[in-house]
Amino acid sequence: MTSPTILSAEFQQRLDSTRNAMQAKGIDLLLAFSTESEPAYVRYYSDYWPSFETAGILIAGNGNDSLLIGPESRTFAAARSKMAKIIRMMDFRESSQPSYPGSALASWDEVLNEYRPKRLGIAGWHLIPHAIFENIRNAFPGMEIVNADEVVRSIMLSKSPAELACLREAARISELGFKAVLESIHEGMTEVQLCGIATEAMLASGAEATGYPIWCCSGPNSTQAISRPTHRKVQAGEVVHFSIGAKVAGYSASVGRPVVLGECPADLQKFLQVGLDAMEMTIDSMRAGSISGEVAKKVHGWITEQGYGDTILYGPAHGCGQMECEFPFLESSSTFALEENMAFMVDVFLAGESSGFRWEDGIIVRQGAAEELSSFGRKLNILEI
Repeated sequence: MTSPTILSAEFQQRLDSTRNAMQAKGIDLLLAFSTESEPAYVRYYSDYWPSFETAGILIAGNGNDSLLIGPESRTFAAARSKMAKIIRMMDFRESSQPSYPGSALASWDEVLNEYRPKRLGIAGWHLIPHAIFENIRNAFPGMEIVNADEVVRSIMLSKSPAELACLREAARISELGFKAVLESIHEGMTEVQLCGIATEAMLASGAEATGYPIWCCSGPNSTQAISRPTHRKVQAGEVVHFSIGAKVAGYSASVGRPVVLGECPADLQKFLQVGLDAMEMTIDSMRAGSISGEVAKKVHGWITEQGYGDTILYGPAHGCGQMECEFPFLESSSTFALEENMAFMVDVFLAGESSGFRWEDGIIVRQGAAEELSSFGRKLNILEI
């Protein structure tokens, strides 16, 4: 089976669509900035994602686009990038800040003088380091600098057929990670061991990487909305909360599930069921034309009616694509309407004082019922020991 991918023509189409959106905002040059942990913008336009270093994409109104990389990534970027023009710069070096004496690296003066922009937009506005921002501003002081996240997000929001194929495959492989956990888990295993089992299964099944640093949170750790696994040993009668996701051709999915080994206390079983029912309600409500905030209010209102309103932290869904969690969030304050081919992770995380859990699956918005990327193991996973 051939793994889905994004063809060169689609990368060019993204650049051209962004150029049109830039023109509407009066932006003649756009810098899309990414880090190793948040590579979405750069990979979206070039298929390159940095390791150790940071990176940027310059999208010009005249089509003279460039990939900006750090000093060490020349051959790596050349092997991956769909963009032919690659510029090495000191500002994108790794955080240990080596000096690279003798290396020929472009300065912001040289780069910006080639483009001579009047209005520069920066996408990744909340990611770009202050030092890089100041170097850009000082290199071309007459230039206006504006937040361009909205420009890039408007292009990324609706997913193409190729993107959806990548997300479906990422979800399929994520299921295999969770399936491997269900087949192996037993009392006394550590959270780290269980994450290792899931990771091995996904990489062996075709994932290029995990979609994020996956985790297993057990017992008191289960109340952590975001986490990292520890060497704590899982025990019977407690929540063991998994978030497992694979990355395929840059696209990340996730399967979030609670598991209980042995007898599950009645109050905990009721809590888990409320979360599962809230997830099903969210999926059923997310249809093209629905107002995002109304969906969130409905789901959160129902959870509150069941007596668990104080366990809500966020959600109940967020966008997905190049990142497992990307713009936009579906929450009670949201106002946008859902549109066909938007992709989301329905993500119901609830946590009390001693126990928490996440139910999570991907969906694609349709005119009627949403297309579900996964339903594997979407039940109370109370396992005999």
